[in-house]
Amino acid sequence: MLQQSLFLFLFFTLISSSLCGSSFRDEHLANLVEHTPGFDPSAYPSFFGTIDKDRPADDLKASFTSLQMKYEADQITESRRYDNLGTPGSSPGEVSVEDFGAEGYGESDDTEAFKKAWDKICSSDTNVQPVLVVPENKKYYVKPITFLGPCKSDSITLKILGTIEASNDPAHYKNDRYHWLLFYNINNFKLEGHGGTIDGNGKTWWENSCKINSSKPCTVAPTCDDCISIVNGSKNIEAIDVTCGPGHGISIGSLGAKKSEAHVSNVLVNGAKITGTMNGVRIKTWQGGSGYVENIIFQNIKMDNVGNPIIIDQNYCDQKSPCSEQSSAVQVRNVFYKNITGTSATKMTTTFNCSKTFPCEGIMQQEIDLVYKAK
Repeated sequence: MLQQSLFLFLFFTLISSSLCGSSFRDEHLANLVEHTPGFDPSAYPSFFGTIDKDRPADDLKASFTSLQMKYEADQITESRRYDNLGTPGSSPGEVSVEDFGAEGYGESDDTEAFKKAWDKICSSDTNVQPVLVVPENKKYYVKPITFLGPCKSDSITLKILGTIEASNDPAHYKNDRYHWLLFYNINNFKLEGHGGTIDGNGKTWWENSCKINSSKPCTVAPTCDDCISIVNGSKNIEAIDVTCGPGHGISIGSLGAKKSEAHVSNVLVNGAKITGTMNGVRIKTWQGGSGYVENIIFQNIKMDNVGNPIIIDQNYCDQKSPCSEQSSAVQVRNVFYKNITGTSATKMTTTFNCSKTFPCEGIMQQEIDLVYKAK
């Protein structure tokens, strides 16, 4: 099996996100999508195949009927398993953070218990897939923590049923101001929610931001960022039933900064509610980079007062001085948008700002209903 190292950075500094699943696995995405909520198999007759580059550029639908997104892991793992009552069932390999002393009262520090529980399942080499469980109806107070790999098992799952709440003490972030929950060097990692919540205590940070409190100096103050940021090296990613806002929306990138090479492929975002964000679903790449973003699906998404609901920007420039025009770019191809509805805070609901030298290829939209809502 071709091993892929996943560098998964979760940026929850200023948002509270309700998760229901983010994973990658080995099924062909056609099968993966078929078992997700809201999927209509008749809408994808022969969507998954091999892209035919000889077809006319304007024949996007014909190109998409032969798109295939391949997964390379050897074992098929169900993202959800239910008992006879219709509630999430338990797994033989499950380990609870409470087995290692976590209390879940929202006041005591449960960070050390989370570390011990992770070390236990990460060092497990059993044939049963290890699952770390955050129990429901509890709130676990956790300081900045790194879930470090590699792990002995071929795959590993974190199942969040309750709430993980971030520390709101700035002193706890003095060594790293940008990460709270950091997953590093883990193969075949899956994050499940089933109604769980990751609470970044965003209100506390925002009220102490220079953008709200003029007495605070604006130096390197943090601002709302992406609800989900899918960065270089991400492959075979599934995010289902995500609640997002405020912030910058769900983003792939940024990629290709400082003429770097980047690769992102096989991403499914299925079912999301995005509210009051600066962007909706976005792909952003710098000029001068190289590599590709390919085989992306955004579907069954509801937006409320969202700026730039659908945007691809291959000329992304996040710096004070203008970015000079470059001859190379990160290629963006085979992106499918389906059943995206709601209201836009900007008149332009869909923006494709593509590269002159490496333009976007194979972009398809179906059942898009976004209406500008003036303030």
